[in-house]
Amino acid sequence: MLSFINTMSKARPPGLKVWQGTARASSKFFKKGLKPNGEKEPKDSENRKKPGNTAYPLSTGNNTANSAVPSFSDQRAKWAKYSTEMQLRAKLAAQGAVKADNPQANIEQKKKPTAGQSNWAQSMQEVSAVSDNETKVSSAEDQRKSWMNRMHGSQKNQAQLLKDLSAKQQAGRELQMKKKQQFTQMENKLKAVGTNQKEDPDAATEKSPERVAYLEAVRQLNIYQAFESVPGRMRTKMSKLQLDPIIEHTLALLSKVGVSKEQLESLPVIQVAGSKGKGITCAIVQHILMAHGIKTGLLCSPHLFYIRERIRISGETLTELQFTELFRKIYPKLAEMDRTPSQSQILTVMGFHAFREAQVEVAIVEVGPGGASDSNNIALHAQTIGISALGWEQGSKLGESMRDIAWAKGEIMKPAATIFTNVSQPECHEVLAQKAKQMGTKMHRVPTFSALTDANPEHKRYLSKANNSVKLNAALGAQLAYDYLRRHKPEFAVGLEPKTTKLTQATMRGIETFEAVGNFQIIKHGMYNVYLDSADSIESMMVCREWFYNITRSRRSTKILLYNKNSDFNAKDLLTILRFNVSFDEAFFVPCPNIFEGEILAEEQWRVMEELQRAKRNARSWRDLCEEAGKKDSSHITISVSAFFDFVQEKYGQQPYGMKRELDVLVTGSRPLVGATINMLGQMQRFH
Repeated sequence: MLSFINTMSKARPPGLKVWQGTARASSKFFKKGLKPNGEKEPKDSENRKKPGNTAYPLSTGNNTANSAVPSFSDQRAKWAKYSTEMQLRAKLAAQGAVKADNPQANIEQKKKPTAGQSNWAQSMQEVSAVSDNETKVSSAEDQRKSWMNRMHGSQKNQAQLLKDLSAKQQAGRELQMKKKQQFTQMENKLKAVGTNQKEDPDAATEKSPERVAYLEAVRQLNIYQAFESVPGRMRTKMSKLQLDPIIEHTLALLSKVGVSKEQLESLPVIQVAGSKGKGITCAIVQHILMAHGIKTGLLCSPHLFYIRERIRISGETLTELQFTELFRKIYPKLAEMDRTPSQSQILTVMGFHAFREAQVEVAIVEVGPGGASDSNNIALHAQTIGISALGWEQGSKLGESMRDIAWAKGEIMKPAATIFTNVSQPECHEVLAQKAKQMGTKMHRVPTFSALTDANPEHKRYLSKANNSVKLNAALGAQLAYDYLRRHKPEFAVGLEPKTTKLTQATMRGIETFEAVGNFQIIKHGMYNVYLDSADSIESMMVCREWFYNITRSRRSTKILLYNKNSDFNAKDLLTILRFNVSFDEAFFVPCPNIFEGEILAEEQWRVMEELQRAKRNARSWRDLCEEAGKKDSSHITISVSAFFDFVQEKYGQQPYGMKRELDVLVTGSRPLVGATINMLGQMQRFH
């Protein structure tokens, strides 16, 4: 502080004096109204009345000095030369734009100060005169050059922008041409593969002709995955009267294959959107309506083993022959479209085409992660809509908060529909209620599963032991089924008001026949108790961990984790959740299996290395969590699911005499891993 004051005192203009004491001493004197020598400070009015008033003594150790305070006019005149205008004048004088030795001539041309005008006003007038003169001198050539430089610079920038834009357009055209070339190459490759399989007698004996044709159709369909759009909130930026481009294109595709808009609107549709449990909810609705004798059609995604699982008629998936014939029937017509369709759009068209041919009474449709922009939202006349549990979705760009996600999911609401939801977050429920009010429709929060259990004591024994998928989604599924019955089959819905907790006998039969494959599923084989759940988000992993912990906490068997994540999204967070209250003896991390229509295939070398590196990162995260908890590292890396079972069988296969060793194996993290494990357990059971 002292050094700063000393520096400022050296830089001050002559005649201006400052305090040289410490900041603390100065503030003390000013607060008390005292001079540094202890005398009382005179008031401002007294200073103005006494023109000969002296300045405060400068405190420099034991020395004090008194000097007369210069007038305000004198101080301003001395400070004027440090102003911006004076600095500009000095700079121009140094550059030769204005003669430094004759500045007074220009000043005298201005009006002389009148009598009584202060020195400060006179000095400012002089500065203004010099500044105006310098501007006039420099404006002729310098300003013209400056303007020309700016113009040339803007032209260069504009030319660069045009050049960059042309380069981007060219890159886009080249990328489109590259995609078309790859598309043509893959089609030729598929035709060559089909020809070789027909000519190869060994291939014909291994696979039936129906199987070969089905695999060829699936490979051709998978090519269109490259044209999938990224989920986003596109609809919110459009007019309410304007159709979403994806929906409009899908309607055009459906019309191309012979299903008109009037035929589509004649089919009742139940739509379910959400983040978690929407596919299970659709399956529960299907089983409840089937128990009432209603012919149903189900369109859902994704699949676990076969892509044909996405289209079901009365609970039965399409056979390989039916799927191949349906694809070959509509594919040539869709290939003629100017705009290339995506895989999801083709499956949507195939689903509604199959529903029309089978003459189903109701279509149950799962709306994908795109929300209102998803191709499955093609039924704009749907009157029964459900919104399941919400959470952060992997790879989704619906928003940066739960409110954004809730609003994006609520975009599927229609004015004439009735909305049911089991959303638990208060902020999400508030957003959905606001959206329903905006659409002019009614929204109901469904009762909890415990309320259903308490209201139906005759079914309490089964409901208390039901699958976790049923406990999470049966209440929403029952309300959606009841709403359809009230609209189209009122004889089955007598006394079933919205938000009822009653479960009819037919409803219970539908819930009991439902099987959640790959979700909270338990498979027992030999010494293995395998617990399978394809949890890939924070909310679903918390439920999965709680489910596994409640079942196995009283058991003393060895606990093993088999984990895979097909992306790095929330990978370490999911492992942190798994370790809470659950003590795994060993944890195995495996690359994502490559499953194609129920067959585990060998992958390309680059993908094997990529997935292996991801498994190593997951194992490293597990090791870090073990070190943080002060426990021994229990992580292992295995190359495949079969290698995992071989290692565990070799290590734990020998049973102690007179005892039976059991292993509790939790398989979670990704749907492909769950599917590959179920396939491997099926092979092991068939072998034994």
